[in-house]
Amino acid sequence: MRRLAVAAVGGAVALALVITGCVSLSTMPSAATPTASTATSPAPTRSPTWSPTQSPTKAGTPTAAASTRIQFSDPWSSRASAQLRLHLTQVAAIKAAPAGATIHLVMYTFATAWAGRALLAAHRRGVNVRVIIDDHENYRWTKRLQVALGTNQHRRSYVVRCHLACASDVTYPRRRSAGTIRSYVHAKWLIIDRSGTDHDVVMIPSENLTPAAVEQSNDLMVLRGDHAVYSFLRERFDIMRKDAGTAYGTVTSGSITMTMFPMPLPKDYKVEPDAPLPAAMDPYLDYLRDIQCGGDHSTTIRIAMYMWTYPRLEVAKRFAELARAGCRVIAIGQPLSAERDEGWDPEITKTLLDAGIELHQTSGGGVYLHSKIVTLDGWTTSDNRLHLAITGSSNFLLQALVASDDLIVTDSDMAVVRAYSAHVDQLIAQHSRPVH
Repeated sequence: MRRLAVAAVGGAVALALVITGCVSLSTMPSAATPTASTATSPAPTRSPTWSPTQSPTKAGTPTAAASTRIQFSDPWSSRASAQLRLHLTQVAAIKAAPAGATIHLVMYTFATAWAGRALLAAHRRGVNVRVIIDDHENYRWTKRLQVALGTNQHRRSYVVRCHLACASDVTYPRRRSAGTIRSYVHAKWLIIDRSGTDHDVVMIPSENLTPAAVEQSNDLMVLRGDHAVYSFLRERFDIMRKDAGTAYGTVTSGSITMTMFPMPLPKDYKVEPDAPLPAAMDPYLDYLRDIQCGGDHSTTIRIAMYMWTYPRLEVAKRFAELARAGCRVIAIGQPLSAERDEGWDPEITKTLLDAGIELHQTSGGGVYLHSKIVTLDGWTTSDNRLHLAITGSSNFLLQALVASDDLIVTDSDMAVVRAYSAHVDQLIAQHSRPVH
């Protein structure tokens, strides 16, 4: 059984839910509200940072039950603690790792002093610190970490900089502008075998460890005590650090499924940035196949996506089909761009708007959406209840499937789905403007 705690934007929509039979989770951000028939009284309220569970466990023994915690940053807040909520959670977990523990971090951009200092301090006190960082930039704290930890993978701590992606060196021309699209280490995760009294801690943020996160709306999924997911990501890390091929794979643990990309490709496949990825090749469409629309058992679909470019047009077409069939489809993105290789491609927005989809963009002011969220809340065509939250690091981009190291996470737990759905609704209600 798994327990869930959620902290929403600004604390305005927050909930603490207990799945029957689960042990207690120790802390919650303020404004926690019990929801649903299985809810109990709110957990104790403290600042929205990492706090290990209070029940002591023996060394090497997993906690009694896996737990899930969802957090959302609030870049519109005047409080740094809300803007940097996800940073604080990750840094606190690093600080709680004892001597002999092992940290594995995978990050697209690493440029924050808080995390850098925490990792170096962890290394000095005897924690094994192993890091993979994409090579698109060489920020000051990336260089400092690399110098301090070294690059020798036979030592207990090290930094790896894969050439392009760890999985591939694929590049291809941009569709409408000069330049080249390349593959990246775009997956983001922090796993720690021991942090405080917790074991098998897994953190999946949509944000990078960079000061720019204060201007971004992001989400973070925290798992504790889920050995299957922890082991899966550790195995992916060990494949990626060799910089020699894809770490593609899938793990399912309870309500959670994780899939690491890039996916295997047909031998005759050639990247075509001027053509949509064929529907039969897009695994995201598998999530959207069995959905009931219209009538008493209709489905609501919420989309909060940072980037969406032309090669993923088939996904937009499927959302459009579902909207025309009677599903309510609501979408929000970053300020939409006329540049067809970045942001949201105009042909994507046209496809959605032509189907009557409610389309919004973040209201600007230097703040933008950086999450990659889709939620499905409704029914299948067989009249079975459908709850699915889809998150992770993967934008609706071609390279996210065929070239880059990227991660898609799904969770079918109803409480998780409702937490993500409430977050998207709040973004739209408070921080967006409609697109017509």
